[in-house]
Amino acid sequence: MGQNGLTLLFSGFTFFEVLLVIAASLVAALAMRKWSQLTGAVFIAYGVDVTLRFTMQFLSAGDVPANFAMELAFARLDMHALAATARPFLYFGLIALLFGLKHRYGAR
Repeated sequence: MGQNGLTLLFSGFTFFEVLLVIAASLVAALAMRKWSQLTGAVFIAYGVDVTLRFTMQFLSAGDVPANFAMELAFARLDMHALAATARPFLYFGLIALLFGLKHRYGAR
């Protein structure tokens, strides 16, 4: 009948986007030195994510006028609203987990 929340959330991510989230989170967690840098690391990783996704969708529009390509790219970014809303929280959780593992098991 209806879809549950997890199905809607997972349908908003492609394989490339999952790899991008993992790679950006890994780089951000490795760059962090203190827990107080978590918010800045998440904002930077999320900014890179949005910029790269928008650029890839803008460039994939092909031979169409720039204003139409911009509208199409914005429409594609907004297609899966639940995944777009959950993305910053996913970054917070993943970067905190990776930094915690680095902090606990890293060389001192």
